[in-house]
Amino acid sequence: MITTRHHIGPVAARAAILAIALTAMPARAAFAGYTLTFPPTTFTILNPDTGAAIGRSIYRVDTAGDRATLRGEDGYFDGQTDVEIAHLDLGASGGPPRLVDFDHTFYNADHAIVRRHHLDVGSGAATCIDNSGGQKSEQAELINVPDNTWGGASIVVPIQEFLRSGSGATLPLNVFSCANGPRILAVNVTKDPGNAIWTRYGREALRVEVRPNLGWLNVIVGAFVPKLHAWFDPKEGWAFVGDEAARYYKGPAIMVVKAGAAPSTPSRTGSASAAP
Repeated sequence: MITTRHHIGPVAARAAILAIALTAMPARAAFAGYTLTFPPTTFTILNPDTGAAIGRSIYRVDTAGDRATLRGEDGYFDGQTDVEIAHLDLGASGGPPRLVDFDHTFYNADHAIVRRHHLDVGSGAATCIDNSGGQKSEQAELINVPDNTWGGASIVVPIQEFLRSGSGATLPLNVFSCANGPRILAVNVTKDPGNAIWTRYGREALRVEVRPNLGWLNVIVGAFVPKLHAWFDPKEGWAFVGDEAARYYKGPAIMVVKAGAAPSTPSRTGSASAAP
């Protein structure tokens, strides 16, 4: 079955931006000679309502020639885990980096698969597995994957270049989603007018918002569509330092903050603003 890009539907929450702080240094024109250097880095997973720590994440990037592998693991204190792997083509010939494939698997404490999101960009083969709530659902389809499509943490790559370039206030992108089956969603990335102290991080950061591009329907239903927020540190090469979203589509809300930042306490409350 061949499907086309969907413009209506929620962002696949945490699969749109998930915690990595890629250090990406464009050498000549935008994206030319693109390299990634990212040693293992730890993030704290918080309950955004209480500020309590509920887990830890560790992400890294391994590079080999013009390819890179993003690896991430989220471990929750109740025994649940998430594992994400994405392969990137770094565009050694001068072209922009692009996603090659993406896989994000969510496990229960007993190591049983709860959900799995998988996309092979070249073939368009996409799989969405949902075993939550006692159901067993697997949807495998061939979908049309347009240029500039990203999945999971890899979306940080174009956002960082967008912030570094300082061009415009909005960045249109495409993201792979398992919201109601495999699909590609058109989204807009917008940034706040300026930097502000993010209390969770304890330093100055710039907030961006990612939400679906619904066209004229934004006027009617925009306020009711799920979105996510992420923060980037301008003094650290626009490194990703945290986000607030859902663990997965219709899943529990979580917040991740780069470890070593300002300590969180249950008295602090999460918010989409720069202050909390």
